[in-house]
Amino acid sequence: MLRIAVIILLFVFAAVLFKFRSNEKVQKSVIYTSVAGLVIYVAYVMISELIR
Repeated sequence: MLRIAVIILLFVFAAVLFKFRSNEKVQKSVIYTSVAGLVIYVAYVMISELIR
């Protein structure tokens, strides 16, 4: 549950960065980190369910 909360916080952080038009490099890195975290979380959940 903590992982999904962190991923949601990253997406909120990305939205704030876009709203205030921060550095494009920072925006891209936050988006990439958020998407990668979401993909890793989904893969982790799927694999753990398959093992059970």
